[in-house]
Amino acid sequence: MKPNDFDRVAFIYDRLVRLVFGKTIVRAQLYFLHLIPEEANVLILGGGTGWLLKELILAKPQATVWYIDASAKMIARAKEKTENCQQIYFIQGTENDIPAAIQFNAVITHFYLDLFSEETLPPVILKIKNHLSANAIWLATDFVKKAWWHKVLLKMMHLFFRFTSNLQTTMLPDWSEMLQKHGGKKYGSNFFYGRFIEAAWYRF
Repeated sequence: MKPNDFDRVAFIYDRLVRLVFGKTIVRAQLYFLHLIPEEANVLILGGGTGWLLKELILAKPQATVWYIDASAKMIARAKEKTENCQQIYFIQGTENDIPAAIQFNAVITHFYLDLFSEETLPPVILKIKNHLSANAIWLATDFVKKAWWHKVLLKMMHLFFRFTSNLQTTMLPDWSEMLQKHGGKKYGSNFFYGRFIEAAWYRF
């Protein structure tokens, strides 16, 4: 199995998320979506099954979206949700496969930065940053460790996805601090699910 391979859980991923988090995780990812400019070039990394992609197109019909995910099965499900949307480009890959010729006005990394460690995340951020236009918006929603039970639940999640998806990391990086350390200015955030999930937005 390839590292971070979510093909095996693609068919049940959304149901699994709802089972654990209910609708909270959906609300978190939608919280700052209105900040995306109307005619933006939007980069989505780790887009998953595509439900957010559908919401983005409904909210910003004039936006052009590049959706990148390493899982072929996740991409297939996303395409099913967004049939006949001509402004979406699907790419199977990672941050290494971002189109070089495009400057993005906005990037969305919901539950993507947690795939990396404290050591491997900084070069990922810098690689994405190199594809952003001036004053680009970066929306990030991910887990944070604010209480003891956050650590317990994170440990259980890491074990589950290590078994099902060959998840490579075992520790949650301080993704918000790293985004700010590498040039992002944090303009707002909100917490969900007992402060276990943070939705935040930055300008670069």
